[in-house]
Amino acid sequence: MRVLIVSDVHANLEALTAVISDCEIRGGFDRIWSLGDLVGYGPDPGPCLELLGSHDVISVAGNHDLAAAGRLSLEAFNEHAASANRWTSSQITAAQAEYLRDLPLRIEDGPFTMVHGSPRDPVWEYVITVPAAVVSFLHFDTECCLVGHSHVPFVCRPVREKGAAFAGFPVDAPIGLGSGRMIVNPGGVGQPRDGDPRSGYAVYDDGEGTITHHRVEYDLRTTQAKMEVVGLPAYLIERLALGR
Repeated sequence: MRVLIVSDVHANLEALTAVISDCEIRGGFDRIWSLGDLVGYGPDPGPCLELLGSHDVISVAGNHDLAAAGRLSLEAFNEHAASANRWTSSQITAAQAEYLRDLPLRIEDGPFTMVHGSPRDPVWEYVITVPAAVVSFLHFDTECCLVGHSHVPFVCRPVREKGAAFAGFPVDAPIGLGSGRMIVNPGGVGQPRDGDPRSGYAVYDDGEGTITHHRVEYDLRTTQAKMEVVGLPAYLIERLALGR
């Protein structure tokens, strides 16, 4: 079985379509695992949910998903994110809002634990520092924990001297499971923030026992134009081209 792993789609239909097409070219996939934030920021929340729903998909909830569905207050969001979430709430159907509202915070599947933020705090905590990583390793029992939220791809492993060590997630270079515990972020589909505007995703191949990171360009100018038409914040529009 091959699994397409995505995170932080953020209602970016062009990016999601490019990721799915690229993965199909690279050998295809049998199902999709989403690490949350299917909506928020971007201009196509409904179409993205429909596209994902046309595949065999399981997803955990992200903070933007819960906010758009009315399950999470907007008070903790910055003004740009809050504005985008208010708009998103007005665009999705009642059935889509219910779907987002009912997403689980945590899923375990084989050697993987899936959360959006961290295994300690799936909604809000970012795994971007050594202390956060050290604590995170105490909150899951599987070999690998898949996280999103930061939009930055990485592989983190526990090390005796420092407690944990982050490394970049190499592109197109399979990483074998079975070599020890790790936390993996596949990067952001709809709004990368590692300085590379290309969409990031990963593929788990259970036959090979590997997980591989890929990047793919998408038509971000079309996404930006859509965002401008519907009146989403200029800051969110501009940052797409910067990968920040």
